[in-house]
Amino acid sequence: MLRKGYFKNTDPWDLYARLILLSLAVLQISRWPSLPQFLDIYYHLQVAWGFIQAGGYSAWDFWEYAPFGRVHLYPPLFHFLLAGLIKAGFNLVLLAKFFESVTPVLFLLVLWNFIRKNYSRQLGFFTVIALGSSFTFHISLANHVPSSLALILGFLSFGEFFKKRYLRAVILLVLCFYTHNTVPWFFALSYIFYAVLEQSVRPAAVKTVMYAILLALPILIVQLLNLRFIHLVGNSMLEKFHLQIKVFDCMLAGFGLFLASRSIYQYKFFIGLFLSSFIFLPYPARFLSAEGYIPVVLFSALALQFIWQRLTAGGWSLKKLLAPGLIICVFFISPVLFVDKPSGAEKIRYRLELSDAVFTGLCQGRGDSVWYPWAYLPAAGIISANSNSQDIVYSELDVAGLILSSLAQRASANGLLPETRPDRQADAFAHSDIIVLPQDLEEEFISGISNKYNLIKVGQTEYFSVFRNPAPVLRLKIAKAAIDFWVITAIILLLAGLFWNSQLLSLFLSLRHKFRG
Repeated sequence: MLRKGYFKNTDPWDLYARLILLSLAVLQISRWPSLPQFLDIYYHLQVAWGFIQAGGYSAWDFWEYAPFGRVHLYPPLFHFLLAGLIKAGFNLVLLAKFFESVTPVLFLLVLWNFIRKNYSRQLGFFTVIALGSSFTFHISLANHVPSSLALILGFLSFGEFFKKRYLRAVILLVLCFYTHNTVPWFFALSYIFYAVLEQSVRPAAVKTVMYAILLALPILIVQLLNLRFIHLVGNSMLEKFHLQIKVFDCMLAGFGLFLASRSIYQYKFFIGLFLSSFIFLPYPARFLSAEGYIPVVLFSALALQFIWQRLTAGGWSLKKLLAPGLIICVFFISPVLFVDKPSGAEKIRYRLELSDAVFTGLCQGRGDSVWYPWAYLPAAGIISANSNSQDIVYSELDVAGLILSSLAQRASANGLLPETRPDRQADAFAHSDIIVLPQDLEEEFISGISNKYNLIKVGQTEYFSVFRNPAPVLRLKIAKAAIDFWVITAIILLLAGLFWNSQLLSLFLSLRHKFRG
C-alpha cells in the first residue's frame, strides 16, 4: 500500500517516468507466452550446459560443432549465472523467458535512475521518452542479454565513479569485461574520452580503466591469443543489410549534440559516449539500432528537454499544446526507415514505417519469434529419451539443431556465432549420434541418408523425424575445466565482499597501501 502523501511528495517528473516504466514493464512481461523470442538465448543455455559438463570454465567449445568443436571466446559471467540456476533445478525454458522479459526493463530502470541522479529528474523523464521511441532498440535489449547486462554494469560503474567510489567503479567495469566482448571497450573508451574532456577526473578515470583491464587480463589474453580463429565480423555478414534507421530520432539527436557541445562542461559524459559508440561500426546493425543507439537516446532526450522548456516558457497557449504533442509523437509514432536485402536478392529495399515506438510495438505483439513449443518440445523429449550427455545431435536445419540440442541438453554438431570458425570441417551425419530431419524433406533424401549411415528411426513428431546413428565415427570429448566452479565462486564472493563490505574494503585498501610502501 502506498504511504500517505506519496503522489503529493513525489517529483512530477519522477512520477510520470515511473508510470511509463511500469506500463512498459507490464507490457514486456505480457509477452511471456511468446518468449523466448530469439535464437541467442539458446546458445547461452548451451554454453552453460557445457560449463556444467566441464565442471567450470572451459576455453574450448566442445558443445558446438561437435565432436571437434572450436575455441571459446565469449566472456563467461552470464553463463556462470545460467549454470548455477540450471544446477539449482530451474527449467531451461523458464530461464530463457525470464531473462528476455526482465533484462530490457532492468536496463530502462538503470539508465533512467542514472540520468535522474547525475543530471536532473526532468532529463531522466525525457530519457524514458527517448527510450520508448525505438521498438527496434528495445527488442535488441531482449535479444542480446549479455550485451544488455554489460550495458547495465557499465552505467552502474559510471554511477559509482561519479560518487567517487572508485573501487566499486573498477569492480563493475571488470564484470562488464567478463560479460561481453565489445560493450566493456565502449565504456572503457568513454572513461578515456571523459578524462580527456574533464581534467579534474583524469587521474581517477585513467586508473579505473587500467585497473579494470588488469583484472580482466585472463579473458583478454585468451581472446588475444585466439584472434586467428575469428574469420567474420558484422560487415562480412548478412546482418549489414538488415538495418533500421530512426530518421526523426537522429535529427533530434543531432540537435541534442549541438546543445551538448554548447554546454560541454555539463555534458562531457554524453559526448564521451558518442565518440566511443563508433566502436560498434564493424556491426552496422548494432551501431544504428542496438548498443550504438544509446548516444542517440541521450542526445534526443536533451533536445526534447530543451524544446519543452522553450515551448512552455511563454504564455502562448499553442506552445503548451505543441510540447505534449511532441512527446506523444516521439513516444507513440516515431518513424523508422528499414533497409533490407533479403538473401539472394540483388537490390537493397527501403521501407518507411511511421510507428516504431516501444509502446505500440508491445501492444501489437510485434517481433519475429523462433519459439514454437509444439514443434520443439516433443522432439527434444525424444532426443533426451534416446541419448545421453555424451551424445551429439545434428539437424539439417541449423536453427532446429541448436534449439533442440539446447533443450535436450546435448552437444550439437550445429553452431551459432559464425564469427568464430570451427576447428575443422566434418561430416556431421557420420559423427553425430542423433540426427533430426524436418518432415518436409523429400522422402528420397531421407531414405538416402538413412541407408548411407544405417540410421535407426527412434521417433517422429508432426515436424521432425529423429534417427539414431548406431556407429558414429567419433565420440564427444568433454574438455576439462580450465577453472573449477569452486574457484569461480570464491572469486565472485571476494568481489562481492569488496563491493559491499566496508570493513573488507578498508582492509583491502590498507593492504594495497602497505604493498605500495
